[in-house]
Amino acid sequence: MVDSVFKGLTQQKLALGAGFFAMLFASQSVQVLAIPFYQMQLGVDPFLLSLALALPVVAGLLITPWIGYVSDHWPGRIGKRRPLIIVGSLFSALLFGCIWMVPAHWPMLWQLSYFALFYLLFSIAAAVVAVPTTSLSYEITHDESQRAAIMAVNTYFIKLASVLYQWLFPLACLVIFASVVVGIRWVGWGVALLLIGVMGVLPAVFCRESASTVGSYMAPGKPGFTESLQQLLRHKLLILLMTICLLQLGGSVFAASMDYYLLVYFVSHGDITQGAYWKGVLSTAYALTGFASVPLVSYLHRRCGAVGALGWVLVLTLLGGIAKWFLFVPNIGLWIVLDAVLCTSVWTAMTTLIPALNAGLSDAESRRRCQPTAGMFAAIYNSATSLASILALLASGAALNIIGFDAAAGGAQSASSITAMRFILAGGTVLFGILSLWCLHSYHIGLKDKLASSGATD
Repeated sequence: MVDSVFKGLTQQKLALGAGFFAMLFASQSVQVLAIPFYQMQLGVDPFLLSLALALPVVAGLLITPWIGYVSDHWPGRIGKRRPLIIVGSLFSALLFGCIWMVPAHWPMLWQLSYFALFYLLFSIAAAVVAVPTTSLSYEITHDESQRAAIMAVNTYFIKLASVLYQWLFPLACLVIFASVVVGIRWVGWGVALLLIGVMGVLPAVFCRESASTVGSYMAPGKPGFTESLQQLLRHKLLILLMTICLLQLGGSVFAASMDYYLLVYFVSHGDITQGAYWKGVLSTAYALTGFASVPLVSYLHRRCGAVGALGWVLVLTLLGGIAKWFLFVPNIGLWIVLDAVLCTSVWTAMTTLIPALNAGLSDAESRRRCQPTAGMFAAIYNSATSLASILALLASGAALNIIGFDAAAGGAQSASSITAMRFILAGGTVLFGILSLWCLHSYHIGLKDKLASSGATD
């Protein structure tokens, strides 16, 4: 009996991991292929294309909470999450493939409008998949150790996808295709059908909500969407947790965006080829240490709990931020890899520890309301990560203009510009790490107070 339960849970973990693999490909593949296809091959204006790429992200911020609410209260006989995942995966696959079928002879504005429309529809369909899939990862089990293992497996799949999607454009350039345009269309439909369609639907096929989830929330009636959203926006612990997400996925990503510029214009004295080489070395090191950091973060989770583990990871990131000042300098050589060793764990924590903490908050809120809330909590998390990416992108572009960066100057960048980049990279990492630790401390105190007032135990 125990073996069958273990086998069933393992099967669900792998299916969920496949779903998260598909989710990352869905969120990243469009940008990887759109720039070489629409901008370099079809000649679409780069600024207008960037607006078309940003529009669905903004739309997702508005629609994702509503999808979470619908997912929580879906009346389907086969579960709340599974029908949405199935329908969303099928439409996502179809719409992703259609993105690359724009006629090459159309005027530029027609092509841009075609892309903007299909990318917007695809992003909505992808959100219909992402929110209930994330919710399932909260609801398969309510055992903290099992939930931590689920998040760790998801992270392995996410990191594997983060390595592979970078190769989509080189794959489309292979000589087996008549042209790059033809190659992108073949690759696009391959990703659509196999990775987004088939892998995206696996969680709906193999995963089940735990029995306690199905049977515990039986309160009559249901709150309206506005009421549910307002309750979550007043949830102090959730706000603190999402603030940590914004600080790390927004603030720290903004700080880290300076590394490529420093590798080219400071470490390599303006040699773009040499700087790209070292960026490749650093990215490979982050990928490899990222895989290695999953068992480390899982070990800290088992020993210290999710809050304690996140605290240690943030402290390690502070050390990494200080080290950046001394690592991103000329003639550093392979010592640059130390940056990945010190700073990769925080990105793993964002996909293991933060979701585990969010799932725990969802459990407590569901018991308090006697209503399912995992969909709304998952939606808030997804919205926070999307908002963070927008803020990081905008802040990076603005900062480069403010500090006086001039691409035409090559390696002759002003000393003040280079120093400002170094301060943003190292000081920003430290600053956002300290602010995250402060939020985590407030979260820990608030959680203890809440547990004490409810008479519960951790």
